[in-house]
Amino acid sequence: MTTSMMQIERSDHDHDAYDDMMDRGAFLRKLRRQMAEEDEAQREVPASSNDDTADSDTLCYQFYLSVQAVYDGYKHVNYRQIDFGIVGDSPLVIAQDRTVGKGGFVWDAAYILAEHVSRVTDWQAGSPNVIELGAGTGITSLIVARQVPQAQVHLTDLPQLLPLMEKNSSTTKNATAGVLEWGRNVSGQEYDVILGADVIASIYDSNGLAKTIHDLSHERTKIYLACEDRLAGSIEEFEDHMRSLFDHVGRSKPNSANKNPKVWILEISGKRSTQ
Repeated sequence: MTTSMMQIERSDHDHDAYDDMMDRGAFLRKLRRQMAEEDEAQREVPASSNDDTADSDTLCYQFYLSVQAVYDGYKHVNYRQIDFGIVGDSPLVIAQDRTVGKGGFVWDAAYILAEHVSRVTDWQAGSPNVIELGAGTGITSLIVARQVPQAQVHLTDLPQLLPLMEKNSSTTKNATAGVLEWGRNVSGQEYDVILGADVIASIYDSNGLAKTIHDLSHERTKIYLACEDRLAGSIEEFEDHMRSLFDHVGRSKPNSANKNPKVWILEISGKRSTQ
């Protein structure tokens, strides 16, 4: 092979490698642009604005639902409040507080549970008493209270969450807030409906939660818990425990405009006596 032919082959090889490199670079740049555009649409604010500035204080939740594609629970944490629009007969705006930990944010499971329970009608007759355990911001209870105005709804969580619950529930006349620690002895109050979103996890007291649910129930109480697949393992153990306390323990698909595929509903009823 002559020197000139070797040079031609080498230059052709170099040209192909250069073209491949440029094609990959163009593809990666396009991919990054698409990811940035999707993230911007999800946040409803410019991607460069990650702090709590005046322009990013409030998230319109209905807009979030309209573009929901990435099911990341942390999408909301940079907002100080979330506007849910008209719920019942008045606007519902929920404040968030990062200083109190995860309980200070609105999570998908909480909204999904609220919509699901509001659309179940068999518990809504009369003036039902409803309690939420681990209410956090209170979004589940407050949507239910507004959609079912004949119900009396009580939000509960740890002491550090009480100011946030009181603030958010102040504009909902049939909602109250208080402190309740799982596993402690509770008063003789029994509830018709018990709610909880993201309350089953290894870091929480599942035995205390089960005891509290049982103590707050009567024979016809209905319990609705929103769960996420990321908590697998802890949930199965909790389900087994609840089957020793209640006749009916089963999973159902949620009825909600929020389509997070990881969230499902655990429905429990038929309290058994432990005596």
